[in-house]
Amino acid sequence: MQYRAASEGVGECQMMIAEHNLEQRLVLICKSNLDRECLRHSLLNTGLRLPVVCFDSAEGGDIETARINAAVLLLHIGARKVTDPDVSAEIKALKADWDPVPVILLSEREDWEQVVCAVELGVRGFIPTSVGVKICVEAVHLAMAGGIFIPATCITAKSQPQKTSHHDLSGLFTAREIQVIHLLRQGKANKTIAYELTMSESTVKVHMHNIMKKFGATNRTEVAYKLNNIYQNLF
Repeated sequence: MQYRAASEGVGECQMMIAEHNLEQRLVLICKSNLDRECLRHSLLNTGLRLPVVCFDSAEGGDIETARINAAVLLLHIGARKVTDPDVSAEIKALKADWDPVPVILLSEREDWEQVVCAVELGVRGFIPTSVGVKICVEAVHLAMAGGIFIPATCITAKSQPQKTSHHDLSGLFTAREIQVIHLLRQGKANKTIAYELTMSESTVKVHMHNIMKKFGATNRTEVAYKLNNIYQNLF
């Protein structure tokens, strides 16, 4: 009886270990030891609902094990440009390897071209290092819920009249779609948008359909929620 009880105790212990190992967590990849530790502690102390495991690169046996129960992958790319072919290839390969785990980028850059390229690569968030830790935590939770985090500062800047061309948006939004997005963020209806942009309401609906497709949204309300409510509330 004592042997049986001891065996049962060992079995329960093994089950507890297994359950602990299966606990979902955030995987942070950052080359800088100082940045990695500071970010880890800051995330945990600011409401992150996940434990955090850290690595200095995306290679190695330990990170392969972490991938099994990862809920989110947060990749700190530093000052590197997402638009650089080598960086884009790295992100694309990483996303393919970690699919369906959502990948979020943490970047020292904040220009719209980098955000557009990141979204095209399929990342679920682009977090500039200029934002606070609270926003970083919210971006992680948003990605876990199936959303996409884009800095409000980038959207606001691009929605204003620009002297430069929109060639950097050609891969994601057309100039007309940018105009529609700007008015959509103001809460205007399709009929009003059509009037202000001097186009038919059916044309507005076509643009709206394309915008929804590019943002991975299912309806107009979800687009407005992602563009307006979420990002404005975060900031």
